[in-house]
Amino acid sequence: MSMQQTMQRGADVQFPVDNGTYNLLTTLTEKLQALDSYRTYSKDVSGSELELYQQLIEEDTRHAERIWQVLQGRLRG
Repeated sequence: MSMQQTMQRGADVQFPVDNGTYNLLTTLTEKLQALDSYRTYSKDVSGSELELYQQLIEEDTRHAERIWQVLQGRLRG
């Protein structure tokens, strides 16, 4: 199969979610992965570095909750 045939064939593919929903899902996934990393890193530090990770955890938790709210609204239609 040629590259052009492959591209034409791919143009007919239907995705299970629209681009906006996919973007929100991906953003939420990335935010949750970051939270997991911050929690892991915070175990190895103290003082101002620990404060930084705690602040990042608080802020990203709020962001993840907001993303989740928007995503739920989008999925409900």
